[in-house]
Amino acid sequence: MSAGWKTLGQCVASLASGCVVGLGFAPTNLWWLVVPGIASFLVIVIQQRPGWGFLHGFLFGYGMALIAFRWSGVLGIGVLLVFAAEIALWYGLVGLVVAAFRKTSVWGLLGVATWMSIEWISARVPFGGFGWGRLAYTAVETPLDGFFPLISATGVSFIIISTAFLLVGVVRAVVDGQGKIHRSRFLVVLPAGATAVGLIVSMAGYFLGVYYDPPADQGEVRVGVVQGNVPGMGMHAIGPAYTVDNNHLSETIILAAKVRTGLAPHPDFVLWPENSTATDPSIYPRTAEIISSAIDITGAPLLMGTISQGPGVDERQTTALWWTTSHEVDATYHKRNLVPFGEWVPWKSFFVALVPDLEYVGAQSVPGTSVGVLDVALGEQPQRVGVIICFELAYDSTFDDVIKGDATIDGAQVITIQTSNAMFTGTTQMAQQDRITRVRAMESRREILIATTNSLAGLVDSHGHVVYASQLRTSDSQVFTVPLRTHITPAVAYRPWFDLGTILLPLLGAGVLATAHRPRSQMAKEVSHGGELF
Repeated sequence: MSAGWKTLGQCVASLASGCVVGLGFAPTNLWWLVVPGIASFLVIVIQQRPGWGFLHGFLFGYGMALIAFRWSGVLGIGVLLVFAAEIALWYGLVGLVVAAFRKTSVWGLLGVATWMSIEWISARVPFGGFGWGRLAYTAVETPLDGFFPLISATGVSFIIISTAFLLVGVVRAVVDGQGKIHRSRFLVVLPAGATAVGLIVSMAGYFLGVYYDPPADQGEVRVGVVQGNVPGMGMHAIGPAYTVDNNHLSETIILAAKVRTGLAPHPDFVLWPENSTATDPSIYPRTAEIISSAIDITGAPLLMGTISQGPGVDERQTTALWWTTSHEVDATYHKRNLVPFGEWVPWKSFFVALVPDLEYVGAQSVPGTSVGVLDVALGEQPQRVGVIICFELAYDSTFDDVIKGDATIDGAQVITIQTSNAMFTGTTQMAQQDRITRVRAMESRREILIATTNSLAGLVDSHGHVVYASQLRTSDSQVFTVPLRTHITPAVAYRPWFDLGTILLPLLGAGVLATAHRPRSQMAKEVSHGGELF
């Protein structure tokens, strides 16, 4: 085979490896393909020089993003292709580092540190980041579930990526530089090592998942969750004016009928989703009348989502409002983590000139600054209700703040998620957000109540199991009873340390290994030789 055909074949293989890993994400959930997919990519990269390593890393990331995040194509195929390329650049860095140090003993440790670094950085930059590509989100309903409340999603990602690097490292240990297999080593070391590690990790995850279950506080709360449904999809999902408002009022009337006929208990409060009204009730009297009607019918406070005007000219905020039975707004929360090019346009004049359709985004959304905990009264009892709005779910600090609180307020006792994902009707986005919700429930060992406009509204229990999920493109309403909780798991309490440790520990290990097994002059020579670009 000529060098050109070999190079082309390797490029195709890197792209295919990424596609395989992409299948590990929801809704395909083929989690058992993730480690082999990463390992096959690494086998290719350790044969490359750094420049080619970056290219192969980019192709791997591009393939993964095209499969895992194909739902972004609802905004246009061009958006998907550009979005996938932005994600792929991060994985190019992994390929670059692995290839640059491929001839040293520390290539694997540095590769793990780089991978964990890009998971952390890419969830924060650019434009607030995108953290949906975390390997931990492929591990729901696997033997790793039990690790989530102890070492967080970061720790679970670390286990997955370390396993892939370890697998390739063992293979390299039993294969010499000419590709000859030391059969005695291979037959003993590889199967025995893989089996032992797999059994230990699986058993540990299982037992931790079964036995780590912090007790609930005294008391419980009954929540009526309403999914009103919307008529459309894509950019025009919400439909004509007041459609979404009236749909949620109609389903709330059905909920009240269930309560009055004894089919459901009376809720302590009712939960509507993000964008359950399309207009600001503080400005539009008709919107306020719809909300008041819903409150009067149920006789319970209403936590609902709307788009509020301001604080400045041509600005808006995605807002959760707590309406009391006396028709007053008693508490407010503004969404902190906004969707770039969906709720706001970075460098607006530049990007709108480049893509005129971005004018449809409308007024620029402004992020809130307060923690999503509402201090409210249910009857005569004060209660802290946690609010997470849609896209915020993937942001560690935003979620953790709801659990822990801050200097101004204690953490929430009950957790709610409001989401309006009707734009992605018929895509894989909804299933992926559901997976992230389940991870958050496991990390915090908290029940999570979900209200959506048209899909998967319901309840996830503290072990990440779906208790109830509404059907796509239907209206639905249920009353769920959940315990009040204030415990804080190690995953939430010490998440910053896990973030730091999963990056620094491999780096520290690489330093120790390099010092112990390589003279400095030899190490410098190898890095220099491995650092040839192409």
